[in-house]
Amino acid sequence: MKITLSYVLVCILLIINGYFIWNFLQNRSKIQELENENKLFATQLKVKEDEVRNLMADNSMRLTFKEEWLAKLKNEVLVATDETELKQSLNSLIAQLRLQIDTENKLAGLQEKIDYNNISFDQKLQELFPDLTKGEREVCALLRLNLSIKEIMIIRNVSSDSVKSMRRRIRKKMNISQDIELESFIQQLV
Repeated sequence: MKITLSYVLVCILLIINGYFIWNFLQNRSKIQELENENKLFATQLKVKEDEVRNLMADNSMRLTFKEEWLAKLKNEVLVATDETELKQSLNSLIAQLRLQIDTENKLAGLQEKIDYNNISFDQKLQELFPDLTKGEREVCALLRLNLSIKEIMIIRNVSSDSVKSMRRRIRKKMNISQDIELESFIQQLV
């Protein structure tokens, strides 16, 4: 009877112990899931913050553009003395506005092409050169398209010195010697 009671107690203890282990593993699994969700939300938040930052920069550029146009209207159209001068001023402003719209349309189309073509390229850059920042990878993607420093400067809304500096950092992080053209090296990565 003593052995049976001891056996029953041991079995009960094993069952209780098993339950606590099972419960611990379940809780650990839930904690891992929550941590993974947290990481996913943090990544999504970062993407949204970047989108908002880009929208704010775009809005700022558009506001500056509108302010410039308002100044042009005041300086050219409102001071026109006769009808001929007024027409010339208006035609000039219309042509400049058309050029700006065409440029923005080209840039929007270019961004779509860049996004479509560079998903695997960006992943390859991350694997081969993990030290490159997101901005440096974006510049690499633009260099891959054979864009000039001036074009990259316009697309990224930065100065030419900033683009040149980024090119130097990219060259250094990729460990490319000065006798190798950066664009050629980047295009060979594909």
